[in-house]
Amino acid sequence: MPVRKQISLVALAVAVVPAVTLAESGPIPSVDDPGLAQGPYASMHMLLEKTFLKIDVATIDVRFDKQAQGRFSALAAGKAYSDAVAQLLADVAINADRAVVQMRFVRDVPLKRWIGVVRDNLEQARAAGLIPREVEQRISAGLPQWFAALDKRGYEKGDRLLYAVTPESLRTVVVSAGGQVLIDLMDREQGARRVVLASYFAPRSDFREPLLRSLFGGGR
Repeated sequence: MPVRKQISLVALAVAVVPAVTLAESGPIPSVDDPGLAQGPYASMHMLLEKTFLKIDVATIDVRFDKQAQGRFSALAAGKAYSDAVAQLLADVAINADRAVVQMRFVRDVPLKRWIGVVRDNLEQARAAGLIPREVEQRISAGLPQWFAALDKRGYEKGDRLLYAVTPESLRTVVVSAGGQVLIDLMDREQGARRVVLASYFAPRSDFREPLLRSLFGGGR
C-alpha cells in the first residue's frame, strides 16, 4: 500500500518528528501536465552522475508554468551560458509558482545514499541563504521517517520520484517502474515549495548548472 501523509513545516519548527495525517490522493504528477508550459524554455533536463567513476544515477526533468517560461526565454534566448545569467535563471526557477520535478532512476540506489544527496543540496540551499538553518536541520532529520517505506527496498531502476509544486502545496510521490505508488506526501505549508526548488537550484548543488545549461541551444 502507498504511504500517504501530510507533513507540516509548522510542526517541523517545533519538533523533529512532524504531526502526520492522511492526505487526499489524486492523479500522479507529470512533467507532461497540460497546465504547465510547453515548447522552448518550458523545461530542463539532465543526467545525474555520481562518484569519480561517472556512474549514471538518474535523469532529472523539470517543467515550469508559462510565466516562468516567458522569463526564461527573455533571459536566455540568443545568449550563451554564463554565471551571471545562470543566477537570474535560478532566481526564476526557485520562485516559480508551478513546476513538476521528475527524477527517474537508471540504477538501483539505496535510500541512505539518496538521503545523503538530498542533505548535501539542502546544505547548499541553506548556505546560499535560500532556506533557514532550522528548516534544513529538521527536514534532514525527518527524511528517514517520511521515506521509511523505502528503507530496505531503496530506489530501484525505473522508479520515479516526483515533486509537484504549486502556490498552495508541495506534493511528493514515488512511483515504481510498474506504476505502483510507493509514497505520497502532501505539504501545504508555504515554505515547503521553496525548499525543493531551492535545493535544486542553489549555487553548488548537484543539479543547478546542468539543468540551467539545458535551457540554452534552442531552449529544448
